Amino acid sequence: MKQASYITIYRHLANRRGRQLLHGYQDTLLRRQIAYTAQHSPYYRDKFAQLGLHARAIRTARDLPALGFFTFPSELRADPARFLAVPREQVVAAIPSSGTTGQAKIVYFTKRDWDSIQGTISVGMAIMGVGPADVAQILFAYGRPAWPSGYLTQAGLERLGVLTLPAGNALTVEQQIEMMQTFGATLIFSTPSYLHRLTVEARERYDLRSLGVRIIRLGAEPWSEPLRALLQDAWGAQVYDSYGMIELGVAAAGECRALAGLHVSPYVLVEVVDPQTGEVLPRGELGELVYTTILRQATPLLRYRSGDLGRLLPDEVCPCGEVATDRISRIAGRTDDMLILGTGENTFPAQFEAALTPIPSLTGYQVIVDKVEYRDCLRVRAEIAGPTDGLEARICERLYDALDFLHHDIHQSGVIAPLEIEFLTPGTLQGETAIKVRRVVDRRPR
Repeated sequence: MKQASYITIYRHLANRRGRQLLHGYQDTLLRRQIAYTAQHSPYYRDKFAQLGLHARAIRTARDLPALGFFTFPSELRADPARFLAVPREQVVAAIPSSGTTGQAKIVYFTKRDWDSIQGTISVGMAIMGVGPADVAQILFAYGRPAWPSGYLTQAGLERLGVLTLPAGNALTVEQQIEMMQTFGATLIFSTPSYLHRLTVEARERYDLRSLGVRIIRLGAEPWSEPLRALLQDAWGAQVYDSYGMIELGVAAAGECRALAGLHVSPYVLVEVVDPQTGEVLPRGELGELVYTTILRQATPLLRYRSGDLGRLLPDEVCPCGEVATDRISRIAGRTDDMLILGTGENTFPAQFEAALTPIPSLTGYQVIVDKVEYRDCLRVRAEIAGPTDGLEARICERLYDALDFLHHDIHQSGVIAPLEIEFLTPGTLQGETAIKVRRVVDRRPR
């Protein structure tokens, strides 16, 4: 089916009746996927046998909790081959995850899996109005099989006739801007940390608004609304969030023009559970996102614990009028990223992001957390493009405002050591990792 036909179907379903039809179609795919997975995946075949489960017990998405188990990343990491549900000869890609912590998880894909991912990307872009008149500059890391976001994005865009520029994230600022000027880039795809640095450095020398970029799509790292405002002001483009993971085939969800949450792929079902108890939470409550793939051949996953914190938005038609699929909130953090600092305060990386991003000359940062005797120690590694006079005090002030306990725990209770600020040249943090910059690193003994 042509992309235009898919788009027509999506728009036809973007109403209450359409959502009901879509949910019915997803339930049909789910029943087929459960039966297929229980028969062909060694891991799930054993799981169903051990628990005395029958595939026919799952008829709709609402029945998923009746499985009585979750799939954990540690299980996929320990033995990915046991999840493989097709003969080795049908596998066209074996992709290790690019997570910032732990050993990589390997996920397998058949040609149908691969084509489905590319199709999902291209339809999502077409609904946004992307087409042959556009030029896309892709700033994701290239040349590493561990992270296919760049060439999957490229393949999806090429299906729409878009001229794609696989620029990667290793070029200089001058080279990136020159490429945009030469080819007339209208779309940018990037990790937020890299584009943040590129923007801060480039806007001192170039009029970024004059380049004609109209859409910026960020992914792979959590980012804040202050960063959206900074980028939109600098480029004059609309900035959208996207979400995915290798386990879900990279393209899992993305913001629409209404900016009313991220539309989930029609081939992924979402539950939200309490991270501690595993109890399914009502729509709108914050919890851990759990995914079930319903059109996957090589590595099907049932009730996969993502570790990402978010909300399943109300079961209603999106204001965009374009897409009928379920929507999730922007990612609030990770279950394993929550820090307990000082006198027992829960802290998330997003709070550091919101505090530090608005500092004009800051191109990137990383927070290192250590412990010396009874004290937590926070060292902020700040990439600065320009003079550093007065910036140490500015950074401390921003963090005190964002983390209301910090000043007390440093200057009164004394359970946190005085903040350390280390200034770095732009690009230092990205040079330490080829893909993602880990914003907060907790080195304390667990």
